Amino acid sequence: MSYLRSTIIIALAAPLAACVTSIRDLSAGPLTVLATVAAGQLPERPRVSVRLRTRTDLSKVPSEELIHAEASFCDSPKDFVLLGRTIYVDPPLTSLRDAGRSNPADSSGVYTYVVLLDVKRQGSPDSRPPEIGFDLSTVPRSVCIKLMGGYIGESVSSNTVQVSAETIREALAHHEVSRGG
Repeated sequence: MSYLRSTIIIALAAPLAACVTSIRDLSAGPLTVLATVAAGQLPERPRVSVRLRTRTDLSKVPSEELIHAEASFCDSPKDFVLLGRTIYVDPPLTSLRDAGRSNPADSSGVYTYVVLLDVKRQGSPDSRPPEIGFDLSTVPRSVCIKLMGGYIGESVSSNTVQVSAETIREALAHHEVSRGG
């Protein structure tokens, strides 16, 4: 009887067990500044392109895990700020979800992905939670990026990588950033 009871408990608990994809080798590569069109907005606006590298093929992560980048300011990670969330493959720059293909690894087995960070955004203090504004072209700040996704039972989580304020400052110095709205 005890064997049957154990089998039933295991059978019932198995679907509830979490399936976690852990990425522990995420690293940030060189930065560039791209002028991209934001959906429904003109003119083009600059974004900092951050190359992320890992030995994990993110195209193999089930699409229902909704993998995305969590980007925040390292000195205030609890602040609600919209820096960038979409993970891209390139070339051409295509969201991981829409790519429909594997992003080939380099000769050492490392996959490269891109996250685009906004250079500036106006704050929205009346939103819930209040969104802070920023302008990295005038006040560069260090940005922390982590890959996350999933929901009950399945999830993706990576280590956090830091893109220093100095690295952002240098990338923006090589690109003329419009000071207008």
